Amino acid sequence: MLLDLVGFGCYINPMKSSRWRRYDNRSGLWIKHPKPIYLYWFKFLQHAVDEGRDIDWSAYKGWGGKEAIMMDARFDDWWRKNWKNLFGYKLNETEPKFSLSTSKPQNDGIKYSLLVYELHKEKPDIDYWELAKLVAKVEYPRRRYKGTKDANYKPDAWSFNIARLPISKKLEKNDKIDFDKRVLTLRSRVGRYLIVANKHLDNVCQGRFP
Repeated sequence: MLLDLVGFGCYINPMKSSRWRRYDNRSGLWIKHPKPIYLYWFKFLQHAVDEGRDIDWSAYKGWGGKEAIMMDARFDDWWRKNWKNLFGYKLNETEPKFSLSTSKPQNDGIKYSLLVYELHKEKPDIDYWELAKLVAKVEYPRRRYKGTKDANYKPDAWSFNIARLPISKKLEKNDKIDFDKRVLTLRSRVGRYLIVANKHLDNVCQGRFP
């Protein structure tokens, strides 16, 4: 499963137009993207290692090699040791050693492609609708909790919401034809997430992300 995210101890500089850059007061360094994006890179690389994929380790100089990326490694431990050297930079002075392949990665798309991939890896024989139910079961408590902290956040405004048991029962009872169409659409979305996840795995093997 996805690791819990620990804060970077940073803020968004209000003088900058980009919402992506983050600044660490203690070191005086920036990172170009929110910390979770780097977590996803790390996790996809872990999966590539675990599955014995052909990884170009020359593209990961400074990451610590296979030993530091093994599946039992905690991202936050690795991050504390390495983020400054690998991803930190001084604004208008230097560039990070490692950058993403896009300036504006789609956080939710990457997150759900990883989650779907991990759940499918655990249960490869279930169909995509059952997989969607697992995604809803894992992710909705986090969305519900976030909704208690942010009045503007809508936990139910989410494509996987129909896979929640009480919602699916209600929808199927009210209009089975419409419900079946929604299930088909969500199955297709799950399939696309798996395709994207495999593309991410191919990319991390070459030292690129996403």
